Amino acid sequence: MKVAPLTVEVLSLPGCPNVEETLLTAGKVVFTVVPGTEVRDVRLTEAEARERGFPGSPTVLVNGRDIEGREPHAAGVA
Repeated sequence: MKVAPLTVEVLSLPGCPNVEETLLTAGKVVFTVVPGTEVRDVRLTEAEARERGFPGSPTVLVNGRDIEGREPHAAGVA
């Protein structure tokens, strides 16, 4: 059975104190579950975060969906 390719991204803002640990953890999980899948490190500017309705830094997306189930919001950066 072939598994559909995954897109895994860790989004963060400059100065986020948790992004490095999140990248390491996401990398370990992805390597275990779907070896060979890249974890992309996406650093957003404040303007990009507002445009996207960024829910908070860091955020892990799998195929564009927040793994914590948070929805983008228009109120700004959390």
